Amino acid sequence: MKDARPSKSLIRVWAIVFVIVLIIVVLLLLQTYAGRNHQSFMRFVEGRGPLIGTLTIMDGEQPVLTYRYGDQLPPGLDAKQARSCYIHPLYALDGAILSSDFPSDHLHHHGVFWTWPSVLVRGVVTQTWHPAEPSLRQHFVKWIKREADSEGAVVAVENTWKLRESEDVAEETVTLRIHGASRFGRAIDVEIILRPVGGPLELYGAAEENKGYGGLCFRGAPLLKDAVLTTDEGLLKEDSTGRPFRWADLSTPELGVALFVSPDHPGYPIGWLVRGSYAGILNPSWPGLAGTTLATNVPVTLRYRVYIHRGDAASGRVEEAYAAYSAGRGL
Repeated sequence: MKDARPSKSLIRVWAIVFVIVLIIVVLLLLQTYAGRNHQSFMRFVEGRGPLIGTLTIMDGEQPVLTYRYGDQLPPGLDAKQARSCYIHPLYALDGAILSSDFPSDHLHHHGVFWTWPSVLVRGVVTQTWHPAEPSLRQHFVKWIKREADSEGAVVAVENTWKLRESEDVAEETVTLRIHGASRFGRAIDVEIILRPVGGPLELYGAAEENKGYGGLCFRGAPLLKDAVLTTDEGLLKEDSTGRPFRWADLSTPELGVALFVSPDHPGYPIGWLVRGSYAGILNPSWPGLAGTTLATNVPVTLRYRVYIHRGDAASGRVEEAYAAYSAGRGL
């Protein structure tokens, strides 16, 4: 009777196949996690004393960013300069502060913020970019989510736009998703959902010299003055206004910060204000000079990614990071 047991040669073949498959799986896992510094240990630190009204996201002992949900006003400034609902500081991977708040040249600039220089609402023209009359600005309402784990952190918040400090004219929902750092950089996803309440709302970019700025904006710290400007179209030799880009980056030889616009953004690709002259400025300018009308109770969603990286745009792999973002991936 023929022996039904597998031959030793067949066992060896299957053993070799198993080892090969195991090696492939290990290599794929290594590729997936290539470049990761370490497992993230995200946590939240509530501001106290002079920092009340702030929430700092930490990765281990390293600060990543501070979200300022309460009113902020340095001593000695006019009360009309008070602001809330923005990010500052934004930190580099080595802990350097990348953003500016209340800079003397433009007091209304504040870290990573989202405001508009012309807003038509309830029959009046005002703005959230500068203090204006009648007043219109963001106010914190409540936390929606605050979660942190080994993969990163998520913060979601509901804000409101108050006209004359009394009437709610828009609901603003902001979600920040902070990813763990790689050897090259860190991604921070920003989602802003605007929903007019009680009537429509019109937004316009700045008409001044046809600049069209408005919307999400990054104001850099002094260390980014005269930074190298890079976009998906290549290096910029000078400041740029109104040209459409998919991403833009400010870099020194040591570090940099880029903003990415999601492919599902209204009007994509949109015009930008990019400056390195007096300060680092990155502003994907939506809706620009043409403006847009937001219908009552109809939300509009704006998605971006802030990418903090080591080195310049090339060594920080900004182009590859944008490709990952546009494909719906992390770093």
